[in-house]
Amino acid sequence: MSRWLRLTAGLTLLLALAIRVHASEDADAIRSFIMGMPKAELHIHLEGTLEAEDYLEIMARNDLPSRYPDAAAVRDRLQYARDLDTFIEVYEELLSAMQTAWDFEDVAMRYVARVADQGVVHVEMFFDPQMHTYRGIPLATVMAGLQRAHERAREEFGVSLWFIACFNRDRSRDSALRHLEALRPYRDLVIGVGLDNPEEIDFPEKFAPVFARAAELGFRRTTHLDVDVPNTNAHHWAVLDLLDVERIDHGLNVADDPELIQEVRARGIALTACPTLLFREIPGRLESRLARIRTLLQAGIQISLHSDDPGLMRDLYIGDLYLLAHEEGGFSRKEIEALARNSFLSSWIDDDRRNAWMGAFDDWLAAHPVAF
Repeated sequence: MSRWLRLTAGLTLLLALAIRVHASEDADAIRSFIMGMPKAELHIHLEGTLEAEDYLEIMARNDLPSRYPDAAAVRDRLQYARDLDTFIEVYEELLSAMQTAWDFEDVAMRYVARVADQGVVHVEMFFDPQMHTYRGIPLATVMAGLQRAHERAREEFGVSLWFIACFNRDRSRDSALRHLEALRPYRDLVIGVGLDNPEEIDFPEKFAPVFARAAELGFRRTTHLDVDVPNTNAHHWAVLDLLDVERIDHGLNVADDPELIQEVRARGIALTACPTLLFREIPGRLESRLARIRTLLQAGIQISLHSDDPGLMRDLYIGDLYLLAHEEGGFSRKEIEALARNSFLSSWIDDDRRNAWMGAFDDWLAAHPVAF
């Protein structure tokens, strides 16, 4: 090889190394930006934050037998979930570890500790009261634990933590009404109500009296509308008209109906999108859901990203999810900012606190001029 060729090859190698180092530095800067950016988490299930180690530790301290010898075996069990029904089967199995007020406090605080380093400053956390009372756990026990977590989250992490009671769509309307009335003494802690579990046909009609009563009592209102399930278009229209919801959880099928997009935007209904449920098990699911999120964002819908059940979904907390949207969906800084801004605009907080958070959010963005 001539001296010139050796020199050219050497310069090419140096240039390639420089480009690689620069790309790595850019990736690190983007990751730090996304993780540090202030966020509100509006779609997170208390019971779905249980990680394998949490489950085993709580089972042991409650002296309950477990069929799993170690955390790896629990994680293997999580792989069993292949659709919503099997997901709920695993979900209900693992939440059975929670027995005492300390358990509910502990689970909530483990979650807060994990997301405090991912920019989360405000959480509106779902919990399923019926899944606990039907196991013989008094509602007062559940609420005592959540009250303590609410206090500790602010004291120890500066995180505002509130709760939304989700009623199960596959249980009776009367059960939901009884639990709603039982929650009245906890209005300072439980800011709203929702609906989750399997999406029964015509569930909005079934729960219309529950939501009317919730409105009378001053509870905010939302409901899950799962993606690509039977009758989903009719259910979207029905929850707007019969349940008078202020938010829709999931709701990505709004993107498929131009008239629904227009109606949701006109009413100022917010969507809490969670694109990662079973995305590893179902090829193409993540790409499809991220595409719908972008469509709704561009249409002016107040949509934001949330983590749903990160314990069961293997460590995808909200910062990880924003990073995934950038890396897998190509979301730009402008889009990432818009999703995070919407999380505060969609939250059920008073205007003074919202304005303070939005000011702090804008100040943080100005102090971190990372381009991507």
